[in-house]
Amino acid sequence: MLQKLINKLNDLRPRQLAMLAVGAAVLMFITVYFGMSLLTKQEIIVQPETPPPPPPVEEKVAVVVAKTSIPPRTRIQETMLQMKELPPELVPEGAIKSFSDVLNVQVKVSIFPGDVLTIQKVFADKSAEGFVGTIPPECRAVSINVNEITGVAGFAKAGDFVDLMLTEKSDYSATTTIILQNVQLLGINQDMGNSMLDTGSGSAISNPTIATFALYPDDVLKLISASKLGDIYMSLRPANPYNNYVDKVEYTIESINAPPKPQPVVVPAIPDANLPQLPNGSVTLPTPKIEIIQGDEIVQKVVEAPVIVMPSDSSSPTGTNPPLPVIPSRPSAPVQASPASAALADVPFANSRVIAGGNR
Repeated sequence: MLQKLINKLNDLRPRQLAMLAVGAAVLMFITVYFGMSLLTKQEIIVQPETPPPPPPVEEKVAVVVAKTSIPPRTRIQETMLQMKELPPELVPEGAIKSFSDVLNVQVKVSIFPGDVLTIQKVFADKSAEGFVGTIPPECRAVSINVNEITGVAGFAKAGDFVDLMLTEKSDYSATTTIILQNVQLLGINQDMGNSMLDTGSGSAISNPTIATFALYPDDVLKLISASKLGDIYMSLRPANPYNNYVDKVEYTIESINAPPKPQPVVVPAIPDANLPQLPNGSVTLPTPKIEIIQGDEIVQKVVEAPVIVMPSDSSSPTGTNPPLPVIPSRPSAPVQASPASAALADVPFANSRVIAGGNR
């Protein structure tokens, strides 16, 4: 059959062949056109239309801005501030984002309305405020004399914390007492930490003479009073101590040349059972006598002895001795001597006897 088709094409004239080729081309074009149209319509029906993307939402950052003008060295109040949202690209570095971060803080420079508060503007450098900027609000600054020994060889520098000790010396002993602990050192030799001298063995102050501390007012009085009693030593604390305070705060050492201390006399206790029991009733004391020698005669003067009444056993507690009687003293009135012995009043006494000039 294919051979017959080829024979028929060979029998056609050139004009007929051209017309046949044109017809075939038109037929092919129509077929391709309708086929492409059908495929395009099918793709449009299968694929749904996607909605256009929403416009991007611009993210903003809330920062603290000045509501009014704030002069330098003014403490910020909440009425001076307000919150404002800004694009991220307009937010400066170190911007403050909360009122609580800057309330009651002293500003360093002038701040105008609408300015964004930053760390650089608000938090002033303490060195720019001078020495008073380094003193804590609840403390006072006080200075004492130190040397290379009491000042820890100059290794204590501004900002360190030390313990202060008082050493008192006597003739044969010395006592050291820790009077203050965990004390902040503000400066030494008027140096606040910006001009430390390097001696080759770490940062140290050359020849320290004056140390300044931050103390509570009552501790200021304590330190000044202690400095008049003896030498004040500084004890440098480590960066991370095990404990901030110690319990034992005093130590005394005796010299080996100290004389022995007198031993106290110990009186042995006498049991109540061994005490003599005083009799009940009245007790007559011995009658004192005064002998006066007048020539060859001895004249005796008898002084009446008082009678003491002792309490009965019923008035004293069971098993205890009654209280000892109180013996009245000898009457202060002078003894009336005889006229013969009045002339011997100026003669000295010896052993309770008046020695006259006559022969015994």
